[in-house]
Amino acid sequence: MTRRRTGLARRAIAIASCATLAVALPAARSAPLDQSHAGFCAEAQRRLVGTTVPIENIVETDFETFKRAKPAVRPLRTHQYLLSDEDGRAQQLSCKTKTADHLRSAHGAGALSRQTPDRPDRACRDLHRDMIREIWRSLSADDRRGAPFTPSRVMLEPDAVSYTGSGWVRSRATAWRGPDDTLHLRSAALFAAWEDWRWKVMPDTWRGNHYCHLVAPERLRQLMLGTDRPTIGDPG
Repeated sequence: MTRRRTGLARRAIAIASCATLAVALPAARSAPLDQSHAGFCAEAQRRLVGTTVPIENIVETDFETFKRAKPAVRPLRTHQYLLSDEDGRAQQLSCKTKTADHLRSAHGAGALSRQTPDRPDRACRDLHRDMIREIWRSLSADDRRGAPFTPSRVMLEPDAVSYTGSGWVRSRATAWRGPDDTLHLRSAALFAAWEDWRWKVMPDTWRGNHYCHLVAPERLRQLMLGTDRPTIGDPG
């Protein structure tokens, strides 16, 4: 296998084949989330915890390799995988990132621009919110007028949280049309805080991780524009 490195409450709220690519990205925010790109999960890491630490993002194109991959805190490294359907259309974008408390433990409080011990990490659904806003801003006036799902008609469900890696790997980000005729999105997460006493007996490589399955931005754009139809009803 080849590895190439590149330097990239229960209530809903509105709002590829066989290689690896890796890139080290600087601390400042450098990329939007309105489309898939080699720095997507590095940008997701920044937004989840507000880190100022440079990030190396590894883009896996083999799912088995991505399943085994673990993010690292020093140097800070994230992992990314894009799931496409049989026609090559992007369906789900998955990120493996680190928690704020693990970054604070490894790099000091200065590594986080906005996080404090009593302020939690942002959720995966917050990334969906950012994606919706940025996709909407990128649309033409004509596309906006014809879009069946404007940002105010997209509901963000709480993350479906797994507590084992195997459970998260099997889970999926989902999109469906609800009985209220709005688009619902649910991201799938694994979250294990570094300082949480419940995980102290677990291996260090398992602790301090925050994983997200997201609806791929390309599919989210198609759903908002009506060129892809969501499932009718919550798939569970």
